Amino acid sequence: MENLFLILGGLFAIGMMVLMVKYAKFIHTQPKVEAERKKMNDEGLSNSEENPNSNS
Repeated sequence: MENLFLILGGLFAIGMMVLMVKYAKFIHTQPKVEAERKKMNDEGLSNSEENPNSNS
């Protein structure tokens, strides 16, 4: 019984570490995604100013 708790605790700890790494990668990529989104919006606005009849 004691070994079961030890194994479950170890699996839980490893799972939490994996989730932390995934979350850190996600947080690290957020500024890039936001910059790309802003760039696309700026390009979209400039295109719509040049051609107001576009449906984008």
